[in-house]
Amino acid sequence: MRRFFGTVNLADHTINFTKDTLKHIKVIRLEIGEKFEVVSQGRVFLCQVKKILPFQAEVIKECESDLSRELRFSLILLCPLLKKNNFELVLQKSVELGVSEIYPFVSSRVIKRVTREEFSSRKARFEKIISGAAEQSNRTSIPILHELSELQELSSITGDRKYIAYENEAIKGKMISKKMINDSERVICLLGPEGGFASSEVELFLKNGFEAVSLGKRILRAETAALYMLSVLSFLGENKDE
Repeated sequence: MRRFFGTVNLADHTINFTKDTLKHIKVIRLEIGEKFEVVSQGRVFLCQVKKILPFQAEVIKECESDLSRELRFSLILLCPLLKKNNFELVLQKSVELGVSEIYPFVSSRVIKRVTREEFSSRKARFEKIISGAAEQSNRTSIPILHELSELQELSSITGDRKYIAYENEAIKGKMISKKMINDSERVICLLGPEGGFASSEVELFLKNGFEAVSLGKRILRAETAALYMLSVLSFLGENKDE
């Protein structure tokens, strides 16, 4: 069943959508009487189309708790700016994999460099991609995209587990711990840009409690590394023995 984010008014059982969501609804051509779900402030409602032009829908009922769509822990991605469409790809796929917060950054070897002001001017587009991915993957919350940071500014971020993917670890083979992730833990994963990390950057994060890990013996592209690492951590949090 299709799912959208909107604002449900329980007083009159109506729903308000953003212009972008209404445009998307028009494109997929929902029909009168068709049912869909709306997420409003973390609650899920079953709704039904009443009218096409202008679009109107009514709330049928509130669905049972749907928290199972979200990871049981907080997965935070520290992601470098990447070339071309790769940054947007990472945004989209990381949302599908359950990330809850994304901290974009620039570092000494980031190839694509923009100012904080330039990033802020594009932030609405990035947030639209994130919202669309959250709807597509039937999530109940939209991940937070933070403002652009310098890498050093993120070294003191707090977390229960903090990992930095470092290509020098590929030789040692020190992988992410197979220990399952507990509910409500805050897990941080830091990925490097196309040019990798400078040794001084790695040292800074190691001093601040990060653990350097390998993502295998092969050197991965930055966008591949992000999806690999998030997939592993998502698995460790979702596949626990009951």
